[in-house]
Amino acid sequence: MHGSVLVYVLYAVVGLSALFVWRFWSDRKMKRRAFEVLGWIDGLICGQGHVTGITWQSSSSFRLPLRLRSNTFRNASLRVKLISGQMPLLAKLRDVQETLVFEADLDWAPPFSLELQSYRMFARTRKDLSPEAPGWHFEQTTPFILTTRKDWQKEVTSVISSLVSCPERQFLSIVFRRESPHFSATMALDSIAPSSSCRTEIFDSLRELATGASAPQV
Repeated sequence: MHGSVLVYVLYAVVGLSALFVWRFWSDRKMKRRAFEVLGWIDGLICGQGHVTGITWQSSSSFRLPLRLRSNTFRNASLRVKLISGQMPLLAKLRDVQETLVFEADLDWAPPFSLELQSYRMFARTRKDLSPEAPGWHFEQTTPFILTTRKDWQKEVTSVISSLVSCPERQFLSIVFRRESPHFSATMALDSIAPSSSCRTEIFDSLRELATGASAPQV
């Protein structure tokens, strides 16, 4: 009887030790990933401003207040959402990706509330066909917009035109609000990686989008 109890205790100790080691390894991996992303961000905003701090909001997300030289944005910050090291397989099955959210106030609050979601789709005849395989020929169509609004203010038209004309269209969503934060843009975290072809254009695109929406009302 005592031997069985000792075996159960031994199993419990081994299980808890394995859990502790796994948790410690996950946290270390997450910290290394965060430092890597911070390096990307430092390179991204070089010449535009600098990071003034870091606040961890969870084990896999943190917020970075920014001080920017541009007068377009006030109280700017970046929110980074990483894939938790404790659930990488679950994230992959759910098609979850790491994201970066830019948030800021504008000189003038937008006279409208607007949320834009960007979707990219492709079709294939069989589910098991890989789009990276040789022999594919892609046709890129003109972007089109599905909207719930019957009419648009001129500021909305300006924002839509700027978004459609952006060659990379790297933003997953764009949001304008009357209340603070007035402007937010969500993008895949990989879009600011050193290997990304669009990283140098991100701030220019953000300013162009925000400028059309922020204007004094006469």
